[in-house]
Amino acid sequence: MREVSLGRRAFLGSAGGLAVVAVGGTLHAAPATNGLPSGDAYAPWTTWDDPALAGTPFALVAAAVLAANPHDTQPWVFHVADDAIEVYADASRHLGAMDPYLREMHLGVGCAIENMALAGPPNGFAVRVESEPGALTEIEARDRPVRAARLTLSKPPAGGADPRYRAIPERHTNRYAYDRARPLDPHWLDAARRLGDADGVRVILFSDGAARDRLEGAMIDATRAIIADEPMIADSDRWFRTSAHDIDAHRDGPTLDAAGLSIFALTFARVFPVSAKTSHDAWLAQTRGTQVGTAPVLGLIAVRDRYDRPAAIAAGRCWQRLHLDATLSGVALQPVNQPIERIDRERQLGLGDQTALRIAELTGPDWQATFSFRAGLCGRSGVASPRRRLADVLA
Repeated sequence: MREVSLGRRAFLGSAGGLAVVAVGGTLHAAPATNGLPSGDAYAPWTTWDDPALAGTPFALVAAAVLAANPHDTQPWVFHVADDAIEVYADASRHLGAMDPYLREMHLGVGCAIENMALAGPPNGFAVRVESEPGALTEIEARDRPVRAARLTLSKPPAGGADPRYRAIPERHTNRYAYDRARPLDPHWLDAARRLGDADGVRVILFSDGAARDRLEGAMIDATRAIIADEPMIADSDRWFRTSAHDIDAHRDGPTLDAAGLSIFALTFARVFPVSAKTSHDAWLAQTRGTQVGTAPVLGLIAVRDRYDRPAAIAAGRCWQRLHLDATLSGVALQPVNQPIERIDRERQLGLGDQTALRIAELTGPDWQATFSFRAGLCGRSGVASPRRRLADVLA
């Protein structure tokens, strides 16, 4: 296997200027006219299909960089060769007590792999994915990348690009209030339910009834439990980027712009510092009211074993496909994965399996939920998150 030359490094690592405005004496990223927040940290959303990368394996990695992932940690590293891409879960970018078994990290890596699989044919490659076998609970590394999968590249079969490919740069998590009075298209819902069938993944949707109420309650209760768990909430908080300087420096993490806040709340948050308690109380209120309270549909993605590494990759690929399909159909999606995060945490601390049993009532005994989310229609588009440069994710 011959390694690909990195002669495009100048392009991969290029940087641009950052437009800012003064708000309350602090510099903040100014909104851009194209719907993306401004600044070089958001450039990968518009340069992902640059002609300089077309027809090379780097084009696949450029698509991978835009994939969904937990807390925008972007926990991936890629080793690129002419005929293969080795994919690593970067355990040094872990979420600590929020993801003690790197389960969510592997979901994010699965999302990146799905984007690469979609980007293969338009760039002249058929892509075959081989996930690393084993259990997530056996991974001990937390300071270095661990191999997650190998993508073998070959001549593509005849046929055009999957429509999801063009949706890659348009897919953004939408944290605004949805319109619960507007039901989703039954045809889209039926297609969503079948999306993971071939990969041993099950998509379960709840629109009303007692099961929907139980999942909603589990999401709210898990959020409250995370806030009360000091290590968990601290490991979540450390990824938040609240200024243009932090965004430009780190190019990762949740931001105020993408938090689903109203214009008033966003302006207030930028101008006035708030205590951790105020911030956490607001998150709980937003989860209860804005998020699950306005969503016409709540959902679970389930596998046979949530701690099986290939199953986690497959579930992540399913979520990415679901989100791209939703983007094409005008449907808004947002992870609300607090219940599964609490399942991991309770297992880590030996606190029993009360949350796992609670969610198992919704999946049945043969399936284990590894992801929970909401879906609906929204009058506002989701906002892009910052992304690292290609040069930052190449081994």
